[in-house]
Amino acid sequence: RTGSVSSGAVQPTWVPFGSTVAHRRRLRFALDVYDSTWSSRRHQPTYSLGELINIEASVSTSPDLRVFVDECVASPSAAARPKYKVIADNG
Repeated sequence: RTGSVSSGAVQPTWVPFGSTVAHRRRLRFALDVYDSTWSSRRHQPTYSLGELINIEASVSTSPDLRVFVDECVASPSAAARPKYKVIADNG
């Protein structure tokens, strides 16, 4: 060997997918609420605190992507309190 050789491992650089795609096209995300049988969408659902909600998260793209929802809260507005956890603990 000639020159300097390092024993340090090469560390990959993580680039979030969203930041690499946002410049090329827009992604359309959706959260849809379904009835208890998952057969039809509920268009104006009303739920009580603690009631089970069937939620589908999706993104329309090509190629297909999967959506992972870590957390979702319900509140009157983004800055308002109280906030009720709808999805918690990484889904």
